[in-house]
Amino acid sequence: MGQRTRGRKFLLQCRYAAEANGESIIQNMELMEITSRIQDAETRIWIQDLAKAVEKNREEIDSLIEGSLVNWSMERLTPITKLILEQATAEKNYLEIPALVVIKEAVRLAIDFEGPKTGSFVNGVLDKILIRGQ
Repeated sequence: MGQRTRGRKFLLQCRYAAEANGESIIQNMELMEITSRIQDAETRIWIQDLAKAVEKNREEIDSLIEGSLVNWSMERLTPITKLILEQATAEKNYLEIPALVVIKEAVRLAIDFEGPKTGSFVNGVLDKILIRGQ
């Protein structure tokens, strides 16, 4: 597993923990021992930049996601699916990672955490947001 792949997974876990325990994402990164789990300093900075991009632009990101859901609503998304979609949208729109890379990594996270059906769902939503720009 590559450093950024590991970083994406770690950030997802920290964001989920932040929603569950009320601590900030940065506090959860420390609680979950970012320096021992993500040894590459450049990757740690990249993860923190992605976390900040999501938090700073969450309203806009959620609006893009909601506008791309067909016969679905934000309220029906599982917390993990919502976090994956937010993270991926931020990665493409604010860190300028290529859409195909972002989608592949987000689908991998969705499959790992929620299964193949969620992977297909995430792929469709992100395709609409990041490639077709709808």
